[in-house]
Amino acid sequence: MPNMRCILAMFILLLATPAPAQDSVEVKIMTFNIWLGGDQVNLTRTLDAIRAAEADIVLLQEAEGQTRPLAAALGWPYASERHHAIAKYPLFEPAAPEADYLFVELVPGRFVAVANIHLTSDPYGPYAVREGQTAEQVVELERETRLPEIESYIALLAPLAETGLPVFAGGDFNAPSHLDWTPAMAAQRPQVRYALEWPVSKALADAGFRDSYREVHVDPIARVGITWSPGYPVPRLEANEAVDRIDQIHALGNARTIASRIVGEAGGADVDIAIAPWPSDHRAVVSTFAVVPGPAPAMVSLDRRAVAVGEPLAARFHAATADGRIEDGRVAVVASGQASTAPLMFMPTNNGTDRGSIVYFGTAALPPGAYDAVLIAADGAELARAPFWIQAPGAVPEVSVDEADYADHEPIAVTWNNAPGHRRDWLGLYRAGDPDQLNYLTFLYTGAAIAGTAVFDEAVIGGPLESGDYEVRLMRDDAYLLLATAPFSVSEPP
Repeated sequence: MPNMRCILAMFILLLATPAPAQDSVEVKIMTFNIWLGGDQVNLTRTLDAIRAAEADIVLLQEAEGQTRPLAAALGWPYASERHHAIAKYPLFEPAAPEADYLFVELVPGRFVAVANIHLTSDPYGPYAVREGQTAEQVVELERETRLPEIESYIALLAPLAETGLPVFAGGDFNAPSHLDWTPAMAAQRPQVRYALEWPVSKALADAGFRDSYREVHVDPIARVGITWSPGYPVPRLEANEAVDRIDQIHALGNARTIASRIVGEAGGADVDIAIAPWPSDHRAVVSTFAVVPGPAPAMVSLDRRAVAVGEPLAARFHAATADGRIEDGRVAVVASGQASTAPLMFMPTNNGTDRGSIVYFGTAALPPGAYDAVLIAADGAELARAPFWIQAPGAVPEVSVDEADYADHEPIAVTWNNAPGHRRDWLGLYRAGDPDQLNYLTFLYTGAAIAGTAVFDEAVIGGPLESGDYEVRLMRDDAYLLLATAPFSVSEPP
């Protein structure tokens, strides 16, 4: 598989011709940590918050399998379970697993790129401050945990903006902003014990990203903008809680910030849009931007990454042209990894309208397995492909290991199938029969893959396992919801 650097280089070359001038359009982007699926207080209020924000694109954290149901309840046609995003506009998922962002088609053939970010929560920097650690110690903590994560996003997103594409990074960063922890704030808020250049926000700023809330509300003393936490739930809050502004939306490239508002509980400090009762332990942020949508590479993107035999499959496509249109091409279905010259089925891309951007397939004739949808030009050249899976009716998630018994130093190879394909589906390593789902020894994310393999080795586990009985559990979407189990044992060598 080509690496992302090569893909981005090809993308930049394809888009070297200047695009025709366009008027800007207005878009509202919301980041919302909905708190363990959004129904800890009241799921209806979670929906009310999104409606009241009048958002066009919502980046969800802690979605726990609710991404598509939330979109359906809102009457929105577009949802990405791989990225925990819902929208009023078409969403395109880059096929490469490391491309952790979405293209959103605001006008035909023109896009913005959006990354939904949820950085590691523990150990939490403001708690380290509260416990008396020095600024140097806190910065080192951030450099070891969240900074490498955001640097990976910056490496992916910055080249996109260089092509003229407006780029947004929003989410729960689990880190405050260096724009808030200023000497003036240290003199005003006892919790801000010293000025601090928080590495995550500073790295974004150094890369050219602009913090939309601080663009509108420049003075952090006048508008602190706390998002964690209004209470868990409101008004329950520990007296010494380290509250801060950790839910943020950053913009890069051809986007101008018009407004940025906080959605939260009635009467909350700096809350602009109030919902009662407030359903989350985070406040949400919605920022309004004027953008000139930009170009995107050729893409084919599936509305679902897995369907049961007989269910319809929708494939949305885009060619790297001024309006994204492709004439006399086709979208083909092939077995995973197979050449597009012998398709199992295909549909033409030009449906006689000014712009056709979606085709539909019936899957009744396709056996369960892994497939690719391929966008093919009129001359037969392959332009893009994306994976999907067809599952047997009633298929259930499965997980297995490659051996029943391991030596203490051996890596444990895990295979899964029929996973939901959510962004944070995960594999947990547990002692056999432990009823406490929180008591995992270590874990790995599945990368939103319906089927795949992973390895628990000593680097993941942190050392050899003691002799005894264990199990791997396939779990759903950052939740402690068991989907499948595979037992194994570890024995000391004779």
